[in-house]
Amino acid sequence: MLSLIRRDPKRAERALEDLADLFRVLMQDNRSFVRLADEIDLLERYASLEQLRLGDRLAIEWEIEGAPRDALLPPMVLQPLLENPVYHGVEPGTGTGRVVVHIERRGERVLARIENPYFEEHARRAGNRMAQENIRERLQLFFDAEARLATRIAGGRYQVEVEIPYRAAQT
Repeated sequence: MLSLIRRDPKRAERALEDLADLFRVLMQDNRSFVRLADEIDLLERYASLEQLRLGDRLAIEWEIEGAPRDALLPPMVLQPLLENPVYHGVEPGTGTGRVVVHIERRGERVLARIENPYFEEHARRAGNRMAQENIRERLQLFFDAEARLATRIAGGRYQVEVEIPYRAAQT
């Protein structure tokens, strides 16, 4: 970070602000809903921090133009699902790791899919799927059986999908 401060002070300041925002969200009461727009903002801030760290090794494709930004969801559902692909799908590789973040509304449902490169030889990398299990439990707590979290491996890509009922925030 010190070299970034010297080389690009504005970018370093922005990174510190993003980090502070992430910490603020982590410290908030996680028992109430947040707007999808706020979760997307958090995702983008987290991604910019990882971009600083990984540079050209991280390529994120944002497919969020169909995202219902007024939809309500539990806080900190999507950020860990982006953090996992960076840790498990991009860091172990030697080239550029392409992560796709896709969020859309399908009728009365909101679908979020995050996918990343999958390396069989790195499948046992430190991690015990705790983030996914925590998110699955929180979705059940907030939505009961109306929500789901599913994972799959296909074509050398790992995908995690979250589907929740669409509930609009009151303005």
